[in-house]
Amino acid sequence: MLSNIALALTLSSLAVAAPGPITKRWTESSANCRTFYADVEASTDSNLDLASVLGGPPANQQVLVQSTVDQFTVGSTIMAQISNASKIDVEGTYSLWFEYCEPKQGAPKGIFQTHHGLVGNAGYWNVLLDGRTDNSFAESAAAAGWATLSYDRLGVGRSAKPDGTNVVQISFEAAQSVAISQMLREGSLHDLGSFDTIVGVGHSYGSNLLTGVASTAPDAFDALVLTGFTANSTNGPLGLFAFQSTIASVAYPARFSADANDYVITPSVSNDQTGFFHFGSYPNYTQSALDKFTTTKGEYTLGQQNSIAGPLALDRSNFTKPVFVVTGENDAPFCAANCYVTSLGDGQTQLDTARDLYPSVSNFSTYVVAASGHGINFHTTAYEAYQQIINFVSAQGL
Repeated sequence: MLSNIALALTLSSLAVAAPGPITKRWTESSANCRTFYADVEASTDSNLDLASVLGGPPANQQVLVQSTVDQFTVGSTIMAQISNASKIDVEGTYSLWFEYCEPKQGAPKGIFQTHHGLVGNAGYWNVLLDGRTDNSFAESAAAAGWATLSYDRLGVGRSAKPDGTNVVQISFEAAQSVAISQMLREGSLHDLGSFDTIVGVGHSYGSNLLTGVASTAPDAFDALVLTGFTANSTNGPLGLFAFQSTIASVAYPARFSADANDYVITPSVSNDQTGFFHFGSYPNYTQSALDKFTTTKGEYTLGQQNSIAGPLALDRSNFTKPVFVVTGENDAPFCAANCYVTSLGDGQTQLDTARDLYPSVSNFSTYVVAASGHGINFHTTAYEAYQQIINFVSAQGL
């Protein structure tokens, strides 16, 4: 982690990695945080009729396991059926749970609107470990004069949980993200007031979601920060299959007994380590970090799981805002655990595959977080990553 944030960020396309983890062990807090619920109205004509392919919520865990095996079987046409499924209209107003953090000193320069990934929730952006705040993105943002708005995405945690197959999908969630950014600009979200500068920040699924927003609403955000992301999502043993999606009420009945069977989750700490941490980076994460990840993780839906790749196929030629991709060196789902192995030219990493998704963006940069897995915010390198993000945003004059 960087203890000196005066380093100038090079606005080049080359990815760089820190020579080693530089840590700052904060115990003081720079942020005032509060939570609230708000109704968000949105609509899309781009959800998929997944029920026609998947048949709706699985009857039990055995059925889910077999359908997962069928989906990944050699020669299976299920993936193609999902990609070619009919588009359906989805609209509605749903209650979402928000956490808003602002600097203790002074008015915020702008706001980071964050979007967590699968297995995450709003807490991913405000991780407090071992009595310290340096794993909290919200705290680093506040120390730099920025506010942060995080929320449990639809279907997760304390937010509404509608149909998990045909409603809770990435296209509808992208529409909700746009609606939230509009409310922030108008000053109509709770009592937060209005914001002229909004930076969209995503992790994993949340980064895919923002890639969709860049197509459907290119002016929703003033810049995008995509973490835990490349254009090379892994389909092999370190990809979504490694999550071993399990009916949430079966895996953790005490927490998710009310969830329908199309709400799923990773079933064990071992799955969480495989997907979000990397043993080769140990001790860049601690046992308490892994334990906290598992005990606080969120559920996700089969609709989300099977629509995640949709935004990557959209046209973003009208999007011209700055883009910064920040991904751990050992990211399993998006780099097969080694972001430096790539067929691209010298000086590039798998993060640079995302460049083709943004053909009209001239200000495109990447940063590889050394010795870190997919869940960057739970590593000791988190503060380092946050300072790179803040430096990038500052360099844009935002």
